[in-house]
Amino acid sequence: MREFTFDIVYDRGTDPVMDVFIEHPTLVAEALHGCVATDRFWRIERLTGPTAALDAVERLRLDEAVRTVSVTETDCSATRYHDVLDRSDDERVIYSHIENVTDGESVQTLAGRYLPHGSLYCTTRRENRHRWRIFMKSDEKVGLLYDALGANLRAGLSFRMGHLRDAEGWGHDSLGSVALPPDQRTAMRAALDHGYYRTPREITLDDLAAVLDVPRSTLSYRLRRAEERLVSGYLGETR
Repeated sequence: MREFTFDIVYDRGTDPVMDVFIEHPTLVAEALHGCVATDRFWRIERLTGPTAALDAVERLRLDEAVRTVSVTETDCSATRYHDVLDRSDDERVIYSHIENVTDGESVQTLAGRYLPHGSLYCTTRRENRHRWRIFMKSDEKVGLLYDALGANLRAGLSFRMGHLRDAEGWGHDSLGSVALPPDQRTAMRAALDHGYYRTPREITLDDLAAVLDVPRSTLSYRLRRAEERLVSGYLGETR
């Protein structure tokens, strides 16, 4: 298998769904997509973050008047079906089926035109970035997709190339990964980014607490709870 990765970066005000991610930095969405045909695709998206942000994305997804699929200047006309499969204060799982896509272009319709049938799309949304990782059996026409994305993105969107190479592991668990409350996710993300989990450690717990402007005891508690949930989820146990 080959994999092709890239980011699409959104300016504020260019897409209502991405605006929610920009306004709520702890909101994260991971999704799997599949193209049934060049004008038809499905998506199952798992979002974790603050309740207000999750509510906002859910409202936008279910509002037929809001069209956020197209990445070109022309909006996509399409038949849309959305269903909320799971709902809690810190998590949503939303299934979407989009068909009869005409006029504008989505990443999925462009990829479906140039890439082999059966390709799999994994994405992550965070802040102003929508990151794509495409698994495919052949990259023969991936250059055509690259050109189409680079040349046709609408104003306020920009393309950032990642890599094209042999697939190196799955490394994606959108459907089975463990949900963390926003405060625990923020703590763990900061710990990872600042080298707390590296050997040797690059930051102390006291210094990390200062970075986050929280008491040391609070940070320690959040990290312990996050680690417990992650380990329990990985081993197939529930908490």
